[in-house]
Formats: sequence, C-alpha cells, structure tokens
Amino acid sequence: MFRKTKLKKIPQRSESVDIKTGIELLHEQTEEAEGLLNNRPIQSQDHENWNNTTREYLIKIYGPTSPNIETIVTAPGQSAVWMGMSDAVHECYETSSIENKINMLENCIVSLKHKAKQSKVEKSENRIS
Repeated sequence: MFRKTKLKKIPQRSESVDIKTGIELLHEQTEEAEGLLNNRPIQSQDHENWNNTTREYLIKIYGPTSPNIETIVTAPGQSAVWMGMSDAVHECYETSSIENKINMLENCIVSLKHKAKQSKVEKSENRIS
C-alpha cells in the first residue's frame, strides 16, 4: 500500500526585492561581468563567484523556482569544448559564456523596466477608477 506524502511547498520568493532594486542588482552584475572580461585571463574562481552572486540575485528577483536562474547561470559559450583543450580555447569559451550571460541579464533588465512601467500604468488606472 502506498502512503501519500505531503510535498513541501517551495516559497515563491525568498527575501524578494522590489523591481527597482532588482534592476540595480542586475546592473551591478553586468558591470562585474564586464570587469571580468576586462581583466583577462578570467580566473575560474572569479567566474564561479560571479555566478553564485548572480544566482542569489536572480532568486531575490524572480523567486527560487524561476527558470531564469539556471538558464542564465549555466549559459554556455559559443565555442566547442573538449577534454584537454588549450588555455587559449578555454579562455575564449569563458569569455563568450560571460558575454552571453551579460546579454541575458540585460534582457532581464529590459523586462523588469517594462514590468515596472506596466505596474505604474495599472496603479494610475486604479486611481482614476
């Protein structure tokens, strides 16, 4: 006989932030990523630390179950990857991965700005009604 077990409910947002703060956090991360790109060679630990901070920020903005989190943090680079690749090839891959992540974060910023604008419109319509 099977027992029904209760699934733990995952909170939609943990330590969530407002849209304005979310935009600021994502701007901060894009600037940090640009810093990584400007200080080559990119250190794997620096990239990992950046990914971890980005993950934390995305959770605060979108909630822990958002697909945006893994999509952005695990975004691949544009070049092929293989065992024993040279440092130069690895550097090229890391660079293109970070560039992809910057583009995704910039798209998130645009989306959040649109959401903020839409929210303002809805609030003003509610006041008029």
